[in-house]
Amino acid sequence: MRKVVYEVTEENAHLIAKMLLKYVREEELLQEDQYLTIDELCELIGYKKTSIYGLVQKKKIPFHKKGKLYFLKSEIMDWLKNGKKTTSEEIQQRANDYLIKNHI
Repeated sequence: MRKVVYEVTEENAHLIAKMLLKYVREEELLQEDQYLTIDELCELIGYKKTSIYGLVQKKKIPFHKKGKLYFLKSEIMDWLKNGKKTTSEEIQQRANDYLIKNHI
């Protein structure tokens, strides 16, 4: 068996790191758009199946139905992000901005 030895220079190390980072980002994007089963969704967001079924029934969670229920990971992540509640400080800041803008 033949051994191949490569000299790892600082420049090579940076190139390798860039390639690995690009690969990881591409993999994350691919995984972001994967379909999840209800069991995988439960594991991802920590909800019980009954809670998810309730959200589906009320059409409060994005889902796809093709015989079985499926959930697109990117849609679930957007749904979670959009569920952020406004803090008291944010409400106060909006009120202040409104008053200043309208010269009240």
